[in-house]
Amino acid sequence: MTCSLYKKSRFSIPTLGLILLLVGSFSLLAASESSAQSVQSLKDELQQLSKRPDYAKDTAYLSKANELGFLLAETDPDSAFSFLENQIELCRKAGFKKGESDALKIYGNALQNKGDFAASISYYQDALIIAEGLPEKKLVPGILNNIGLVNYNLGNYAEALSKFYEAIKGSEESGNMYVKAAALNNIASIYFEQEKLEEAKTKYREMLEIYRKLGNQGRMILAYNNIGDVELKQNRPLEALENLKIGHSSALELQSPEFIEMTARTLAGIYAALDSSEKAEGFYRQSIDIAREKGYGVPYSHSLIGLADLYYKQGKYQEASAFANEGLVQAQRMGQPMQLRNANELLAKILEKEGNFEAALEKYKLFKNYSDSINNTQGKRLATALESEYEFSKKTLEFEKSSLRQRWLIFSAGIGLVTFLVILFLVYRNRNNLNKAYHSLMEKNAEIGQKNSVLENTLTQLKSTQQLLIQSEKMASLGELTAGIAHEIQNPLNFVNNFSEISMELVDEMNQEMDKGDLEEAKFLASELKGNLSRISSHGKRAGSIVKGMLEHSRKSEGKKELTDLNQLADECLRLSFHGLRAKDKSFNADFKAELDPDLPQIEVVSQDIGRVLLNLINNAFYACTEQIPNQIADSKNGSIAELKPLVKISTQKTKNEIIITVKDNGPGIPESLKDKIFQPFFTTKPAGKGTGLGLSLSYDIVKAHGGELKLESKVGSGTSFFIHLPILS
Repeated sequence: MTCSLYKKSRFSIPTLGLILLLVGSFSLLAASESSAQSVQSLKDELQQLSKRPDYAKDTAYLSKANELGFLLAETDPDSAFSFLENQIELCRKAGFKKGESDALKIYGNALQNKGDFAASISYYQDALIIAEGLPEKKLVPGILNNIGLVNYNLGNYAEALSKFYEAIKGSEESGNMYVKAAALNNIASIYFEQEKLEEAKTKYREMLEIYRKLGNQGRMILAYNNIGDVELKQNRPLEALENLKIGHSSALELQSPEFIEMTARTLAGIYAALDSSEKAEGFYRQSIDIAREKGYGVPYSHSLIGLADLYYKQGKYQEASAFANEGLVQAQRMGQPMQLRNANELLAKILEKEGNFEAALEKYKLFKNYSDSINNTQGKRLATALESEYEFSKKTLEFEKSSLRQRWLIFSAGIGLVTFLVILFLVYRNRNNLNKAYHSLMEKNAEIGQKNSVLENTLTQLKSTQQLLIQSEKMASLGELTAGIAHEIQNPLNFVNNFSEISMELVDEMNQEMDKGDLEEAKFLASELKGNLSRISSHGKRAGSIVKGMLEHSRKSEGKKELTDLNQLADECLRLSFHGLRAKDKSFNADFKAELDPDLPQIEVVSQDIGRVLLNLINNAFYACTEQIPNQIADSKNGSIAELKPLVKISTQKTKNEIIITVKDNGPGIPESLKDKIFQPFFTTKPAGKGTGLGLSLSYDIVKAHGGELKLESKVGSGTSFFIHLPILS
C-alpha cells in the first residue's frame, strides 16, 4: 500500500546571488577598480605603500588595505578574519573613522559569507553608528544594504525590505549607483522567493543597466546569473541558458572563484531542467568544491541540496538522502530558512519513496513551517507599502528642487483645507446617521471579506486539483498513443528489413553477372536494386512521418494554429486508437471504418488539441461498443443481435461554412437522463479507475476555443454519434 504526501512538487533550488558592499573610505572609482584588481596586485601595492614613514597612519594605505580585505572576504573568508582584526585596530589608532567603519563592515561581510549571520549583525551595527556620526553620510546606505541582507538570510523579509529601500533612498541622495544597484538586486531576490517573478526580473534588469553604465563586469555576471535564474523558474530553460553562458564565460575570464561557483550552480539547475543529468552533476560538483574550499556557506548548502534533488529524480535515493542531510546540517548551522525549507521538502519526498511515511510526514511539517514563514503575507504587504513610500519620496525630492512648485503645493493645500472644512461643516449635521451607516457597512464588509477569503482558498485548491487531473488525462491519452505507434511503425520497418535483405542478394547476383561479363543482366539487376532502394526510402519516410506525428501529439501545445489536413489527422487517430487498445488487450475485437470527404479543405487549427479531441471520442466509442455490447447480447432473448460486431466509424464532411467530423459507434447508446451531464467535468459512466470524467469536458472546451461546437446524438439501443463542427475562416 502506498501513501503520498504530495499532490504536486514545488521543489526548486534558486541560485540567486546577493550583493554585499564595500563603499566608504575610498572613492567610487577605487571601488570599481577593486573588483578588477587581484589579491596579489593589491598586496604588491600595499608592500610599496608600507615603505613610507608612518604608513600605519596613512589613510591611503589604510583605504587600500580595506580594498584587499574586501576581496579576501569575498573570495576566501577564512583568511580575511585575522587581516581585518588588525586593520580595525590600525584605523582606530590612526583616528581614521571612515576606514574603521569600512573595516567593521567588511568583517561583517566575511562572517555573512561564512553563514554566521547572527555574528555579522553586531559588526554592521558598530559600522553604522560610526558612519552616522560622520559629516558625510555616504557610508550609511551601503551598511543598511548589508544589514538588510542579514535579515534576508534569516528570513526576516519585512525588516530586510525596509533596510533595502532605505539604502536606495540614501544612495540616490548621495549619487552612489553601486549601492542602488546592490539594493535593487536584493529586493529582486525577495520578490523571487515570493514568486513575484516579473517584478524580480524588472529589478534585475534595472541593476544590469546600472552596472553596464558603470562598466563593472563582475556585477554584470551577477545580473545575467539572476535573470537566468528567474527565466528558469518561469520554465524557460533555453533563454536562461543563453544568459548563463554569457555570465559563466565572463566569470572564467575574470578567474573569480565567487562568480565561477555562482554561475556553475545556476548552470547545474538549468541542465537539470533540460534533463542533461551528467552536465548538471558536473556543475553541481564544481560549485560544491569551490564553496567548500572558499568557505561559502549558503552556496555550499544550495548545491548539496541541488545535487541531492538530481539524484532523487534519477531514483538514487541513498545518494540523494546523504547529500540532502549534509545540506540540511549546513543550513541548520547558518539558520538559513530557504535552505531549511528546500532540504526538508526533499528529505520528505525521499523518505516517502523509501516507505518511511512517519518520518516523511515530520519532514513535510518542517518544510511547510519554513515555507509559510518565507511567504508570509506581512512581508508581501510591506513590500508594496515600502515601494509606494519609495516612489512618493522620489516625487517629494522633485518638489523640493523647485520653489515655485512648492508655493503652488502650499497654495493648493490651503484651498484644499478650506474646501475640506466647508464640506465637513455641511456633513456635520448628518454625522450620526452617517456613522451608523458606516459602522453597519464596515461589519458587512468584514463579513464579506471573510467569506471571500474562504472562497478564494477553496477556488485555489480546486484549480490546483483540476490542473493535476487535466495533466493525468493528457498523459493517459499519450500512453494509449504509444501502443498504437509501436504497431504502426512495425509495418514499414518490416518492409525496410525485407527489401534490405533482397537488395543484398541482388548485389551479390549483380557482381556475379559482371564477373561473367553479362552487362545486360547486371543492368537489369541494378534496376531491380534501385526499385528496392526506392521502396526502402518510401517506407522509411512513412516511419519518420509516424514518429513526427507522435512527437507533435506529445509535445506541449503552444496554442499556435496551423493549416491542417483533418482527413489525415482523423485517419491517424482512428488507427492509433485501434492499435493502442489492441496492444493493451489482446482480446479486444472491433471493426473501424473511415469515410473521408476527398474535397475537404485544410483549415487552421491547433492540431495537437484537435488530435486529443478525436482520440478521446474514438477511445470512448470503442469502449462503448466493446465493453457494453456483450451485455446487450446476453440480455437478448431472441438472439437477433447475436452476430452484432462492435463498429466505430469516422467521417468528414464539408458544408458551406464549416467542416463536420463525425465519430459514430454501434454501442448501447446514452439514456436521455445522462445527456445533459455528459460534458460536465468529472462526470463519467465508466467504473472506478477507468476514467477521470475530464475527457469530454476538455474536448468540449478545445472545440469551443476553435470557435466550433461539439454536439451529441444518441438513442438507447442504436448507438451514439458525436459531431465536431469547425468553422471555415477566410
